[in-house]
Amino acid sequence: MTSEQPHTPAMAFLDSQEITTTDCRRCGTEVSGVNGRYACGVCGWVNNWTEGHNELPGAGSGI
Repeated sequence: MTSEQPHTPAMAFLDSQEITTTDCRRCGTEVSGVNGRYACGVCGWVNNWTEGHNELPGAGSGI
């Protein structure tokens, strides 16, 4: 992206995302996710959406 391109709502949303890492609570595998939301590809464990580091966008967010 160059500075000449308009900053769309979707681009602004992606700019605010952070890759985070933790250990799987079921099998101990290191897993990465976005803003504290994780899913383990080894055993299938997924943390609850409410454990994330920020609020999820609403249905009318335009993303």
